Amino acid sequence: MPITKRKRNQVLTKTKKKTPEKKELLVKKLKQSLKKYQRAIIFQYKNLSTNPLKEIQQAWKADSKLFIGKNKVMQVGLGRNEEQSATKNSYLLSPFLKGETGLLLTNKTLQEIQEYCDTYKIPEFARAGHIANQTIVLKEGIDTLKGFGHSLEPYLRKLGLNTQLINQQIVLNEKYVLAQEGKPLTVEQTKLLRLMDQKLAYLEITPLCVLEKNGTFKKL
Repeated sequence: MPITKRKRNQVLTKTKKKTPEKKELLVKKLKQSLKKYQRAIIFQYKNLSTNPLKEIQQAWKADSKLFIGKNKVMQVGLGRNEEQSATKNSYLLSPFLKGETGLLLTNKTLQEIQEYCDTYKIPEFARAGHIANQTIVLKEGIDTLKGFGHSLEPYLRKLGLNTQLINQQIVLNEKYVLAQEGKPLTVEQTKLLRLMDQKLAYLEITPLCVLEKNGTFKKL
């Protein structure tokens, strides 16, 4: 028993040390980067997945640096008040870092960033709560789900479809509203939409405010 207790204490101690170190590193990196770029922009994003994020990072790599996630830690890096401000007026950016937001440090002009955000809209799988912009109804019968293997039938039933197996083919016994225009999608609907490769949402990036290197702040 004493040996077991000592091992557990060592693991817990190591776990506690990692998080503060990562936070401190992020704060340090952010403060250093603030001084290297001409402007800092807080932006809001919707329906952002891994692949588009990588594309954006690659597109902005040459003259920009992107920080996303850990809003409270980034607020510490920027400063939460004038006394804590990392650079002149950087604390003014902190209140905008809430929810799905990120920080872009860049040498690009504000116009370049805004034009990029306006044009970079790609289809994405919708999440639960997304308001459907169209109505999709699955018709009853054998043809609707013929692309799915018979092993998926229990899972489709779990997601709300009234199905059965006939000769190893999944049959939909009654029509099912997969999405209804103007109404929020349920978790089950979003899972079914993903299975059927139906993308009803779009990636959106919206700049919220900008801070120039000279300290000039502007809400957009």
